[in-house]
Order: sequence, then C-alpha cells, then structure tokens
Amino acid sequence: MRRALLALPRRLTGWEEREAYALLETAGYTVVDVVRYRPVSRSRLFSKAKLEELAAKAEPLRGDEDARIVVYDELKPREYFRVVREARVDAIDRTLLILEIFALHAGSREAKLQIELARLKHQLPVIKEAIRLAKMRELPGFLGPGGYAVDAYYRYMVSRIARIRRELQELRRRREIERAKRRSAGLPHVAIVGYASAGKTTLFNRISGEKKPAGPEYFTTISPKVKATSFDGLRFAVVDTVGFISRIPPEIIEAFHSTLEEAAYADLILYVLDVSEDEYVITEKLSEGLDTLRRIGVVDKPMLIAANKVDLVHDRSDLERILGLIEAMAESVYPGLQGVIPVSAATGEGVGRLLCRVATLLRGTAGSTC
Repeated sequence: MRRALLALPRRLTGWEEREAYALLETAGYTVVDVVRYRPVSRSRLFSKAKLEELAAKAEPLRGDEDARIVVYDELKPREYFRVVREARVDAIDRTLLILEIFALHAGSREAKLQIELARLKHQLPVIKEAIRLAKMRELPGFLGPGGYAVDAYYRYMVSRIARIRRELQELRRRREIERAKRRSAGLPHVAIVGYASAGKTTLFNRISGEKKPAGPEYFTTISPKVKATSFDGLRFAVVDTVGFISRIPPEIIEAFHSTLEEAAYADLILYVLDVSEDEYVITEKLSEGLDTLRRIGVVDKPMLIAANKVDLVHDRSDLERILGLIEAMAESVYPGLQGVIPVSAATGEGVGRLLCRVATLLRGTAGSTC
C-alpha cells in the first residue's frame, strides 16, 4: 500500500468523508494523516498557515516516490505548485485519484484510452503552469526537468490527446454498429445505472446469469457489460454501466461518454439504489444519481428504481416509508419514473417481481400484475 496524506475540505458530510477514505483504499493508499481545511477562495484552497501544517505533516513522506498528498478537491495549477513547493511531496486531486482507480479496473482498450485522455486533459493546465514557472525560473527542482523538456512534453500531450480522440471516435462508431445490430435483432435495451457500490453488477449477474467481478470496491465496472437474456418469453439486452459518485468531475463525464451513453440509448433505465444505508445518505445519493443522468441527457426514459440490499435492512417496518420517500423524491424531478421495487440482488429476493415489471414496460402492455 502506498502512503498518503489526505487533505479534506471541512464542508464534506459524514458519508462523503467515508467515500473519500473508500476511494483512497480502493486506489491502494494508506492514509497516514489528515489535514482539514476551509478553502480561502475559489482558486485558492489553503491559507499560508494551513499550507505550513500540510508541509509539516508531509515531512515523513519526503523521499518516498510512491507517496502522495491527496487533496480531495479540485486542485488548480497554481495551487498544485504551492503545495508541492512547500511540502516537497507530489500531490494529486480528487479527479486524478478517481482516474487511478479506473486504471486499476480498465480491461478494454477503449477504457484505457478514455482514462488516458481524461488524465492528459486534466494535467494539461498543470504543464502550462510548469512552463510559465520554468520561464520565470521558479519551477521547484524536485519536480523534474527544465523548461525545454517541460515544453516538449506539453507538445507531446497535445498531440497525444488528438490521437486518442481519433481512436475513440472509431471505437465509438464500432459500438454504435454493435448496438444497431442488437436493435435490428429486436432486442430492447435495459441499462443498469446507479451509485458506485449500490450492487449494479450483482444485479446484472443475477439477471443475466453472468459471473462478472463484483464487490464493495468502487468502479469494478469501467467498460459497459452487455448480455442478452430472457424473462417470460421476452428477450432483451441488459447493460451494466460505470457507477456514479458525488460531484462527478466534467473530465470523467466527457471521457466516459461512450460508456455512460448506453443509458441514453436504452429503452428502460434500471436505477439501483442501496436502501440499507442511512436515510439522508439514500436521498443524497439518489439526488446525485438523477443529476448525473440529466447531465448525460437521460431525462425522459422510463425508469424503475430497484431498491437494493433489503436483506441488510434491519427494521423492515420502516422500509415502506423509505420506499415512499424515494418514490416521491424521484417523481418530483424525473417524470419517467415507473415505480420503486424492493429487491436483494445478493439473495434474489424481489428480483422476479422486478423482471416482471421490466417485461411489462418493454412490451408496453397496460395493467401490470407484478
């Protein structure tokens, strides 16, 4: 495990802090210390005193090439150089942390290219700032080469971004052809979406009969998984997609457009929501997920909410109230909602009823008996 000093904004809620620790653990970091801060302004995160505290706590990490300061926020280029100049330890922000996790799970060439594109685009402003500092002879020495080498690397990055975009366009064209073939065969599409670790892949496996890797780690699914399956005489394609997280960075949305667009092209959205969590966490994650769907253009598709992990709900008497709350909240912002169905993807409880409702909606028949 690599060592990390974690810088956490004080504005985070309890579950967002837990998510931060979960992301670091998934990326292979051990948190050795924490610095909490309030941003000074939109472009400046750390005051001089807070920067000195960060540097003091980073001292044990100096000389360890694998160690990082992880700033769980958007780190602007000038702020990045303020941090590494003072602490003398390399730093990454929340976006780069997420991309590190994606890289661990990337299997397909498309996923690897998407990750590289997002990383290069995110780091391009930092390299621009490095060129500016090098020309002013202010580039911190431990960061590497001089101005000429940094400038050459910048030109390489621009060229590489253009090349990756061309490759991804070709891969997306092939994906569109594959999708068209499935549609020409008369297969309606059901896209499984939802927050990271809600149980999407477990439900995908339960519905499709597949044995794709699933677990508590974030982002076990990077490339969409597609499998044709049948229920009650109806054949359809089920698609597992990448999980949502709070405040998804724009670079992630753009780079993984071809993965997320599976939801935009689906005939039915199956939104998986973990109802074993605290009520305020459930509503926060539902809100974040519905906002992400809106950002990728999913606004009017029929949608079912699979209220997952009911086997972990200790007080079943309160479940109906939670389901009603979820339905009311979703209906207020998503007019295509077709219902909320309690399930356990792990045990199979309620999955038959869910599939019955899916089949009814895909057939377009009225008066469901599910």
